Amino acid sequence: MSKFNEFKNLSVLYAEDDFELREITTKTLQLVVGHVFSVTDGTEALSVYENNRIDIVILDIHMGSVSGIDVAKTIRKSNDKVPIVIVSGSIATQDLLEACKLNLIEYMHKPIEFNALIKVLYLAVDRLKSQGMLIAKINDSVSYDYFAKAFIHAEGEISVLTKNEINAMELLLAHRGQVVTYETFSNVLEEEMSDGALKNLILRIRKKLRDDGNLRNLAKVGYMLT
Repeated sequence: MSKFNEFKNLSVLYAEDDFELREITTKTLQLVVGHVFSVTDGTEALSVYENNRIDIVILDIHMGSVSGIDVAKTIRKSNDKVPIVIVSGSIATQDLLEACKLNLIEYMHKPIEFNALIKVLYLAVDRLKSQGMLIAKINDSVSYDYFAKAFIHAEGEISVLTKNEINAMELLLAHRGQVVTYETFSNVLEEEMSDGALKNLILRIRKKLRDDGNLRNLAKVGYMLT
């Protein structure tokens, strides 16, 4: 679906406890976005959110002990910008009152129709762009564009990254200022890497980044992006 190229690098967290609805909507999302984290309850949703880069959050409102509203409230304590969508089979006044406080981009009815889902994704992308959430400044000379999966240099040059380079760079950005251990890299990257292969991967990133000291190696421990 080339007309939805704008969504191809998005990472969506989708939480729904109804198996059939979750399967249908997950498959629909997989047609248009780059990655879908599909979970069954609020506890799992929070775990996925805390351990991955998530661009858009879509939550069923009623999911047992930890509801979609509970998840949204927890996310909003640390992030008031990430686009959040609440989905419900019915609209209760109290639910609406709670949802209105959470800066949602949409409150949707189940089952989610394809056109409605696409509309919400466009709204989310507009929100991400307007709030600068798709760009991470590395230093005064270069930024990382989450949408293009590339380094954008001050003079306008673009350095596109490979899949492993993207995964490694986004891992470093997610833990900026902290050491990312060799073991963590091994767990996140899709192919098992020797220490030498990881070193070469980081060297390639540094070359594209034109690193002036932001990407540091801590011997026998890991790497840190400052």
